[in-house]
Amino acid sequence: MQKRRRLSVIVRGGAALTLSLGVRPASAIDAPDDRDQAKPCRPTVTCTADVVSPGELQIEAGAAYAQGDALREWTGPFLFRMGIAGWLEAELGSNGYTLIRSPPRASYLDNLVAGPKVHFTDQGSIVPSLSLSAEVGVPTFAAAGYSRNEDLFFVGYASKDLGPLHVDWNVALTIWRLNDEPRAQGYTSLVLSTALPKNFGVEVEGYIFSAAGSAASRDGGVRAALTYAPRPWIIVDAGGDAGFYPSIRAYTVFAGVTVIPVAFWRPAK
Repeated sequence: MQKRRRLSVIVRGGAALTLSLGVRPASAIDAPDDRDQAKPCRPTVTCTADVVSPGELQIEAGAAYAQGDALREWTGPFLFRMGIAGWLEAELGSNGYTLIRSPPRASYLDNLVAGPKVHFTDQGSIVPSLSLSAEVGVPTFAAAGYSRNEDLFFVGYASKDLGPLHVDWNVALTIWRLNDEPRAQGYTSLVLSTALPKNFGVEVEGYIFSAAGSAASRDGGVRAALTYAPRPWIIVDAGGDAGFYPSIRAYTVFAGVTVIPVAFWRPAK
């Protein structure tokens, strides 16, 4: 899930905001180590309520192929997440380069989506971890078959550990085409994940999107993924998704990686 500034701007702005909040960097740019724990949103629709630690840049990227009765589509989604404070991160992402092979054929760089994610509380014995994001999507370059519209995205996040299971739940509202007959679409998604031996993990998810007229079709499915973390700061994933509405999208297969390549600063203890 899931704004229109380049990463360098976000980094500079994030550093300035951090200083204004009184969070002083304790060191200069640092390579990742075992103190850095990746908190991926991919490969599921659902994203965790946890935010990236202050100073860390987390990059998520992958490739996905979706097929339905009248759909043949490749996408290259990516997401940059920059930790600003213990309660705040900045996000910049997109479905990425999109290649539609079913008629009418099209290829384009999909909308960029950016905005803040605010973390309200860590999980306790009963209360889950809770966050909220508000982001805006803006079009990229004109291309045949690509609708250049502005969108708004609001997502609520809840995460909780229940014994060996980790649960993430999202509820969201999207306002498509702000500049041309806006249409609303809601969705909810729930993912269960658990650790396996040898740094492997497994995730199972269910999700459903409402229809939004000509702006977005209904969708839904059950997704499963296998993950592997050779180090705490890098996680690779692969899996598949069976759609609820085969005439729209029968299945999706995907693979990708989440990595923290750098810590721009580390908060003073």
